[in-house]
Amino acid sequence: MTDWYVIDLGTISYKKGLELQQEYWQKAVDGEDHYILLLEHTPVITLGRRTEPEHLLLNEEELKVQGIDLYKVNRGGSATYHAPGQLVGYIICKSSRFGGIHELVTRVLNSIQQVISDFEINCVIDPENPGIWTNSDTPRKLAAVGMQNKHGYTLHGFAINVHLPLTGFSAIVPCGLTLPVSTMSIELGKIIRIEDVKTKTRKILLQELTKKVKKNI
Repeated sequence: MTDWYVIDLGTISYKKGLELQQEYWQKAVDGEDHYILLLEHTPVITLGRRTEPEHLLLNEEELKVQGIDLYKVNRGGSATYHAPGQLVGYIICKSSRFGGIHELVTRVLNSIQQVISDFEINCVIDPENPGIWTNSDTPRKLAAVGMQNKHGYTLHGFAINVHLPLTGFSAIVPCGLTLPVSTMSIELGKIIRIEDVKTKTRKILLQELTKKVKKNI
């Protein structure tokens, strides 16, 4: 029987996050257990498979001056920014359990939308640009989702902008789009504690990911 384990890693570098993802990915392959890693990253820009050169507005040296690391990674999506105050979740599991990675991504998106909605923020899922956006005339991005399927087991996951300065996003075209980025705290006009979002995310994700897969008849 497959069990889910939720592991809180605190605040770590992106390099350490990659190492831990690989470690838990191997555990999943060897033992069939599934993992949700919850964490915050020190400032970093990551470039997914859909990143175009024009999506990065500063070079590596300029980023280094600002204390921002840079990594190219094998996940879906384009450029994004991570920093403390943003809740990151890495989901490591056997994708066929859900009928494939697309169903898994759908469940993750539904979970994150519910988390943000539970804080009374009106938000929607954009199927064309996977993520959670404010339901407003000019949508503002609150969360991003980008995953990798490696030999049938997933890596990477989601990032929710809870309460972090948005200056780092000025170094990129976030997710290859020119629409603005926001945080839960900005939308509500008050500070939202990342621990509160983490607690709710843990509960809702586990509920969604442990639902039985509907079989086509």
